[in-house]
Amino acid sequence: MHQFMDAADVDPAWELMQQGVVSDDPRLRETQERLAACHYAMGHPENGTLVPACVQHSVLDPAENVELRKLLPIIDVRSSARRNQATHP
Repeated sequence: MHQFMDAADVDPAWELMQQGVVSDDPRLRETQERLAACHYAMGHPENGTLVPACVQHSVLDPAENVELRKLLPIIDVRSSARRNQATHP
């Protein structure tokens, strides 16, 4: 099953993966594991190498990520979580 990742985590996680480094940060390590398990790959826009689709959308073509946010009914859980923490300590 596909699990969405925060685009802000994909860039540093992918950069570390390209260097052969497993992150010590649990959130980035989880993102690295998801990227490694990704079965949907796309050609890098500059050199044609295959990259996970999430890397393509959030790192290599961020404008595509913006368009996907418009097409997909994604709820901004970060804002909701912050509101809930503020009202329910």
